[in-house]
Amino acid sequence: MIVTITLNPSVDRLIYVKQLVPHDTNRILRIEEDAGGKGVNVARVLRRLGVPVIATGFLGGRTGRYVQRELSEIDDVQCQFVWVRGDTRTNLAVQEEDGSPPTALNERGPQISPKELDALSRLVGDLSQKARFVALGGSLPPGVPTDIYATLGEIASRHGAKVVLDADGEPLVQGLKALPYLIKPNENEAERLLGRAIDTLEDAAIAAQELHRGGIPIVIVSIGEKGAAIACAEGCWVAVPPQVHTVSTIGSGDSMIAGVLSVLVRNGTVEEAIRWGTAAGAATAMTDGSDIGTAEQIRTLLPQVEVRRW
Repeated sequence: MIVTITLNPSVDRLIYVKQLVPHDTNRILRIEEDAGGKGVNVARVLRRLGVPVIATGFLGGRTGRYVQRELSEIDDVQCQFVWVRGDTRTNLAVQEEDGSPPTALNERGPQISPKELDALSRLVGDLSQKARFVALGGSLPPGVPTDIYATLGEIASRHGAKVVLDADGEPLVQGLKALPYLIKPNENEAERLLGRAIDTLEDAAIAAQELHRGGIPIVIVSIGEKGAAIACAEGCWVAVPPQVHTVSTIGSGDSMIAGVLSVLVRNGTVEEAIRWGTAAGAATAMTDGSDIGTAEQIRTLLPQVEVRRW
């Protein structure tokens, strides 16, 4: 079983317009709405792939009820969230017809009290006792310290679970101190960690190996449509995704983590895991807005993923 933790989930509302004109009236063509957040997305893809998963983190208010309903009723994900006094945030994005990157307006999230934070820490300890993996990631709401991923990671590890971390900035730097089992920085996050540019698959492979030598058992460095590299004690592999019509990359990185974990939780090989992860990321890139790939799409793309030892 896998536990995903989303400290700052959201309701993601994508607004489509012909062209965004600042300081003027814009006519909306259509609106798409979905539950969002790294752990939320990971849980949904895992469940679609038949992996038992429990989603936890913080939820609050009407928007929080929407997120839980989407998870439990649409994707049949088991939910055990800590409910807080504030409202789960709503993120807005405006998408123009020309396909350019959307303009995003993200709320900070609800204020988390020390009591609510303690409740989540205890819950993570309980859930970690029966979990193979605990996946942490995403932004932090107000009131949550930047070393929270190190704290929760240590709790999960102490109870026997392997920790997966997908974060950025100071929460990632702090979280690495707890030596998680697996991390998946994208090119920008890896560049900030290592202080150099990462543009090619070769760069990604070298970066993954360097981070692995720093004490992380499995490191994936993803560079979008160019592919990803994975490094571990058995060696290093690079994966090139199939050529697909990219509609939206929202959630593609989360889908990659889910694809990888769906193999590792069944004791599959690292080479097989990066193939599934790459197919899952590509499947989600083909979907509209904040939607995620289906199991059928992922399995269809699997044979088209090129994986080779580096």
